[in-house]
Amino acid sequence: MRTVRDSPEVVRFGRARATRYAWQQRWVHLDTVRFPVLQIDAAGRAESAGHLVTLAARQTVWLPAGTLHDGLPMLISDARPSGFLGRHFALQHADLRLPARLTDWSDHHVLLAMSRRGEDLPGNLLIGDESFARWQALPLSSHSRLDYPTLADATIAGNPPGSSAGGERPKFGVLVGERHLLVKFATRGPGLAARRWCDLLVLESLALQLVAEHGVDAARAEIIESDRYCFLESERFDRVGTRGRVAVLSLAAAHDDLADNWGQAAVRLCERERICEEDARRLRWLDAFGALTANTDRHQYNILFFPGEGALTLAPAFDHVAMHYAPSSDSQVQSNPMPLPVQTAETLDVWESARAAAAEFWSRAGDDHRLSDDMRQVASRNLNVVRA
Repeated sequence: MRTVRDSPEVVRFGRARATRYAWQQRWVHLDTVRFPVLQIDAAGRAESAGHLVTLAARQTVWLPAGTLHDGLPMLISDARPSGFLGRHFALQHADLRLPARLTDWSDHHVLLAMSRRGEDLPGNLLIGDESFARWQALPLSSHSRLDYPTLADATIAGNPPGSSAGGERPKFGVLVGERHLLVKFATRGPGLAARRWCDLLVLESLALQLVAEHGVDAARAEIIESDRYCFLESERFDRVGTRGRVAVLSLAAAHDDLADNWGQAAVRLCERERICEEDARRLRWLDAFGALTANTDRHQYNILFFPGEGALTLAPAFDHVAMHYAPSSDSQVQSNPMPLPVQTAETLDVWESARAAAAEFWSRAGDDHRLSDDMRQVASRNLNVVRA
């Protein structure tokens, strides 16, 4: 035991009979096994949240609490670069020698990215001294909507500004005044596929508006149009003012079964007292509303929570897109009515409320002249489906 205690390669955590000893693991291109974790509060102040130590067997321990994790802790792993912006991460930071495809990243690559270039990732945690130093030096230059076309051009050219928030569609992050925004965009063009992507942005803004009107918090979103682009700007809820941040956690990280839909996950989280009954009802309502508005992209990374002391609070809804009508990979566009939505055991008590909201959604879409004639006809047919 004296040999173990004196070894610089061994980390000790826990107390008394619960004391544990673990072998530290060094990884290529990482010059330390011990990473400081900083937490940024809503006022923009940094506080120490301990250290993360990498261990053999692909484990980590978060000190001083001494919590042992297989891989990375979910609060950290959940903030990894992802989606459209994440796919540009390796290209923007070629010096890190990261795999070009996010699916090829190991926990080693995630930790390398987050500890070296993680100053503007989702949530409120910073990993490593280098990312903390870069956060302190972040320029807080404010833009206006007039800058959106230039920022979109830069994004298309492979240099997207802003953080690597998830989502597969082209987007950039921007500070306008004291508001941090995520701006999705679609290029205008003569083809049906280009027009359809613009339609989907308008439909997303309408969906979030209906969600908010029916008592479920939703990200504030607004359509901005230019000659070359259609933009959907939405306010980030993991940022407060220019410097403040808020912790967020995806449903995928909070729930242990990715096969569950939103309604099923809501019931199980409520049974385990991870979320309150009202938030469970809201999440089940969102599942029903999504089914009634052709949102076929209801995966668990499209639901976020604010973590608290032992409990989670549902964050505002976002990314409610009628992806059933998204162009195919070969740019084919379909305009048939959506499949008949069906109730589930979890959505029985919220179905009629969600159906009323969906009917209003398709009614407004049918009258919205920002949409193409084709999409408005689709909306009118879907209104009949929902009413029936």
